[in-house]
Amino acid sequence: MRTRRVVAGILAGVFALAAGMLTALAPATAGAHSGPGVIVDTDMAADDARALALLLASPYFHVHRHLGTYSIVGAKMGLRARERFNVALDELHVESRAGLKPPLSCVNDGLQVATGASLGRGTITVVTNGPPVCEAVFSYGEGRLRLRLKPEFAKQIAADMAELVKRHGGTTPEYFQDVRSVSLRHWLNFDRKTMFEETVESGQVTP
Repeated sequence: MRTRRVVAGILAGVFALAAGMLTALAPATAGAHSGPGVIVDTDMAADDARALALLLASPYFHVHRHLGTYSIVGAKMGLRARERFNVALDELHVESRAGLKPPLSCVNDGLQVATGASLGRGTITVVTNGPPVCEAVFSYGEGRLRLRLKPEFAKQIAADMAELVKRHGGTTPEYFQDVRSVSLRHWLNFDRKTMFEETVESGQVTP
């Protein structure tokens, strides 16, 4: 019974946050701030709000006490893949090349949130037979689409994080607080339609 109440509480929080973001979205202009602490993506759709709300409310991030850029990159990558395939949640198979070592492996969390793919159902796998890269291959039917973070975005992320380490002298609590702020700025400024190299490997995928 207690477990049910906890789960219900988590779900209620997620839905409340998503509803708040969608309400803020309605009157907002592209790239605008809407209300305290709510950032609207430059190319916002309902699924953007849902993915960000789930990321913010996820027990994973409460345990680790921060929201990171690579989780956001993974969410944007998953949303872009769904957009290209024109599919809903739980329809894509995902092969992540982001490895199993943070911070790059945090891409995997964003991919799962945005696509609905899960390790338990075997709809996402993490390829480990090569050097980790910010890349994933998405499959739907006969179609295969490879998305890879463009070098200029990767350099921006690396420069921003290096500056935070320099400012705080390491991974202090203040560092992780600033990581959250920088990550939300990346969500605002990085457009999922232009931030990835997109390669159709097989089948037909919408432009």
